[in-house]
Formats: sequence, structure tokens, C-alpha cells
Amino acid sequence: MSKGLELFAHCIVTHNVILFQGLGIYILLNYTKTLAEAFKAAVMMLATMLTASTIMWAAESALPISFGMRLPVILLIALLSGLLWHKLLAPYHKSSGSYNFLPIFVNSALVGALLNTYQYDVSGVNIIGYGFFCALGYGLVLIIMAGIRQRLELANVPKPLRGIPILLISTGLLALALMGFRF
Repeated sequence: MSKGLELFAHCIVTHNVILFQGLGIYILLNYTKTLAEAFKAAVMMLATMLTASTIMWAAESALPISFGMRLPVILLIALLSGLLWHKLLAPYHKSSGSYNFLPIFVNSALVGALLNTYQYDVSGVNIIGYGFFCALGYGLVLIIMAGIRQRLELANVPKPLRGIPILLISTGLLALALMGFRF
């Protein structure tokens, strides 16, 4: 994958981190109660993903070739970039009375997207583009699902399906709708 439009389509539509790979479900379930909360989570993920993918691009030549040796390095990059942004924004969260946002910064979607750069053979500056588009697709799904969740609160949903079950069903239907765009 070397073209920008191909990266865009791959990360946002056809191989979305949440919808098709099942990563970041914790954030989907816990940070999509309001649109503002989902937008905050999307922006935080974008900052963390850009930082991690930039570090990965800078350290690409020093990364081991074998996957077994590369995995701990990728996990360390994800953890460090997540903790960096958590530390930088900690005073803001304390002053606004927000709850813990650490799971947003260090989550399975971040690690999964970084591991996908190895699986899909993304290299060079394309790593940064891949990280940006993965975070953009991730944020887009969070915002869409927050809107759907607010609409579902007003709908007449059977009691056993209220809350998380109907949210997961809606997420699955959104994934099925986007599956038609796979090429």
C-alpha cells in the first residue's frame, strides 16, 4: 500500500479497526454515551496514533526484521506514546473533573493499527499516513455510534436489548453495510 487514496479506503472503509478487526470495543462501549465524549476520545486517539506512527517511522530502520522481535518494540512504542499524551493532558482532565482517559490512549486499537503496518507491509512515510487514517476511521466510527446510541435511547427497544446489546447489534449492522465496499 503506497497510495494515499488506497490507504484512506483501506483504513476507514474496508479494514476499519473497530468494525472489521474488533479492536477498541471497550472505548466504543464506554466513551460513546454523548457526541462530545466520543469526539474527545477520537481526538485523543488521533494524537496518540500520530505520535506512535511517527516514532515507528523514525525507528523503522532500527526495528528487528522478525515479527517475534518486533512485537515488544511495537508494544513499547504504543505504551510510551499513550502515556506521553496522558501525562500532557492530565492537568486538563483534573481541572475539568473528567474521569480516567488512560484507556483511550493505550488501547487495543492503537496496538492493532501499529501491528497492521507490519502485516500489510506499510513502510516509510506511509506509516504516518496509515496511522492517521486508522485514527480517523476509528474516530468516525465512535462519533457515528454515539449518534446512533443517542437515537436508540429515544426508540422503543425491547428490554433485553437495551444498552450494550443493541449498540453491538448496530455496530455489526454498520460493519455489514460497509463490507459491500471491500475490494
